Amino acid sequence: MKTMAMGLLIMLFAAAEMPAKTIYKEPARLIRVISADTLTILYNGKWEELKLIGLDALETTLNDKVYEEALRDSSSPDEIISRGMKASEFVQRYLRYGSQIWIEFDVQKRDRFYRLLGYVYLADGRMLNEIVLHHGLAELFLFPPNLRYSHRFQEMNRLARLEALKSNTE
Repeated sequence: MKTMAMGLLIMLFAAAEMPAKTIYKEPARLIRVISADTLTILYNGKWEELKLIGLDALETTLNDKVYEEALRDSSSPDEIISRGMKASEFVQRYLRYGSQIWIEFDVQKRDRFYRLLGYVYLADGRMLNEIVLHHGLAELFLFPPNLRYSHRFQEMNRLARLEALKSNTE
């Protein structure tokens, strides 16, 4: 028992001595908001599309995915696009053309469509990914290996669903 306690103490002290992993955030400028989960940015002198990690927002233009979501939600394609546009307009309240943002990358920097994948931070330090999830404007979409904030995102998603249930019952 003493040996086990001593081992735990040694592990605690060793962990306290280890420096925390430094998280780097890289600067970029907003060009436009495509949807609540996709932005066009100026990054390292090039225009790039950036997909926010952990989110899947509704579409803002008519495509096959809109029809699939409409069937799944028992709604019309027009309703899906309207909700997608509202989510996009919400993001536009936080970001304007030329807004300074900071991007934190995770394990995988690009997706199969060659879009950048990142966590976007606003000038005030808040993470846009969390804001969108917190307001229930996107579905939680966790895709390995980019899972750095998966627990935080799951909690945000849970709270957003609880808020939605409360507002529907009142």
